[in-house]
Amino acid sequence: MQPQEYQRMFQWEGDYWWFVARRRLAQALLQAHLPEITGRMLDAGCGTGALLRELHARGVAVGVDVEREALCLTRQRGALTVVQARLETLPFASACFQVAFALDVLEHLPDERPALRELHRVLQVGGYLIVSVPAYSWLWSKHDVALAHYRRYTARMLQARLCEAGFQVQRLSYALGALLPAIALMRWLDRLRPGAPAATVMPLPRWLNRALIRLQDWETRYLLRRRLPFGVSLVAVAQRE
Repeated sequence: MQPQEYQRMFQWEGDYWWFVARRRLAQALLQAHLPEITGRMLDAGCGTGALLRELHARGVAVGVDVEREALCLTRQRGALTVVQARLETLPFASACFQVAFALDVLEHLPDERPALRELHRVLQVGGYLIVSVPAYSWLWSKHDVALAHYRRYTARMLQARLCEAGFQVQRLSYALGALLPAIALMRWLDRLRPGAPAATVMPLPRWLNRALIRLQDWETRYLLRRRLPFGVSLVAVAQRE
């Protein structure tokens, strides 16, 4: 990821609708599958630490990221436990976490399969992995280039990768479905935009930001009962058996 994007993430992810909706969805999925957390939690690819701070309030949580700049920004959020390491070679004993999150992380890896095998290794039997990734290669734009993505996913592709790593997929769905037409248009315009690649995170009026969060909260409640057949992102709940 380009260095300036970490600063932007740190500035925006606390209350910007995209980041808020992603965290709320991930935690709602975890609550649906594991109402009581008794073990340690791992935020794999913790970025600048907004999710890690929320997990820390619920129990023992550890954040891992390969980028030193991201971890320095994470430390500004409080006394959080962070480790600099690659997801392909996690510095933890086997079966030491009950839950792991990998939110918008796998697409940053040239090959996500070693990282998924490592996440499987460090999870306890019966432990859960919560994953989100960007969907559809036809949505590729300068946004993906700025964020150093290698790929976008389909549901079949994500399921295959999780199963190859030894996980049992409990839930798999597209997400951010209601906003797919608007975001598809934004991505198309982004491809035509002159200038250097940059993430398409734009300031919004406070009322619109709140409305988008409410819209995604509604979609999250829907996703807890059914699967969405399309969306900007994919989310999965996978279990180590």
